Amino acid sequence: MQGTVVGDRYHLDSVLGEGGMGVVYLAKDTVLDRSVALKIFRDGMEDKARTASESQLLASLNHPALVTLFDAHVAEHAPRYLVMEYVDGPTLQSVLTAGPLPARTVARIARDLAEALHVVHRAGIVHRDVKPSNVLLRPSSVPGEQFHAKLADFGIAYLLDSTRLTVPGTVIGTAAYLSPEQVTGASPGPASDIYSLGLVLIETLTGRRAFAQESGTEAALARLAGDPVVPASLGTEWGAVLTDMTARDPAHRPSALDVVVRVAEFGIRPAAAPLDDTVADPVPVLPDTRDADPSTLVLSDVIGSPSESESELRAGNRRRAVTRWTVALVALVGVGAVLFGVAALLPGEEPALPPALPAVDEPLGSHLEQLMDSVSP
Repeated sequence: MQGTVVGDRYHLDSVLGEGGMGVVYLAKDTVLDRSVALKIFRDGMEDKARTASESQLLASLNHPALVTLFDAHVAEHAPRYLVMEYVDGPTLQSVLTAGPLPARTVARIARDLAEALHVVHRAGIVHRDVKPSNVLLRPSSVPGEQFHAKLADFGIAYLLDSTRLTVPGTVIGTAAYLSPEQVTGASPGPASDIYSLGLVLIETLTGRRAFAQESGTEAALARLAGDPVVPASLGTEWGAVLTDMTARDPAHRPSALDVVVRVAEFGIRPAAAPLDDTVADPVPVLPDTRDADPSTLVLSDVIGSPSESESELRAGNRRRAVTRWTVALVALVGVGAVLFGVAALLPGEEPALPPALPAVDEPLGSHLEQLMDSVSP
């Protein structure tokens, strides 16, 4: 159908992807002069009884991590199609051909996708096919962030407690990422998407599918016999959240919002078991009980305080600097006193002169001189 115009508006340019449900084209919206992704369903794959209100609900979903639905044609006559936002970036599946992604990048992707699922589930929709090829990655312009993830392809989603969008009796989803309840034919719910997302994250962190059996049937049945292996090398935090997400019992899995909260913590505090080989600074830091340590990121440091002025921040920095110099100089005095005492006890040696103190502004300099006199014999 390349080169044709659909709906008197969308000019089909090239094929972006193809699956069991239909073909996705890069198209030009000739009315608004913009690129869009247009998915044409195969004959018989969609429920002809789907109502316009259901399409409107799908179009009402609004979140930066969701591919926006612009238009839908669900009338009786073909072709039936969805018109969606075009994301100019690779799929997660194509990126993973080069190997796993860094843990920090995966944490960002996980948070984006979990937020998207939270919005979807709150609207009463289950995606049912969360997999790497349905995750689009738009390059980020924010320093330190590689991608912004978007969840795509709601063509096989269905509305809870309403007419299904699929042929009756059809199990929809990709075998490698199905939840156990989908394999057994039970009705999938929001927890099914969480399980699939857990498998996607394991693959993104390790570069390997959690269920890598050769055939789709073997891969689907494998999750009924055992849980996916979460490598210990991922660390305790990732291990805990991924184990919970891929629990065989749907009731034991966290909600999408729970995943958002837990993964968000990965970026604001040190991991219990870091994934990289970074060695922590071996030099101990003396705590300053009056102020939070500046190396610790806390929410108030990021958003500020309405009563906190720039001058107060500078004054706090000066107090911390003086405190650190005081600690260092007192330590120097102590070391000098010990060396002086040891030298005095050695036979035949003249007592060594006390070490000279560095020049320090008043009144701190006078206080240090008095301290030195008190420890000298």
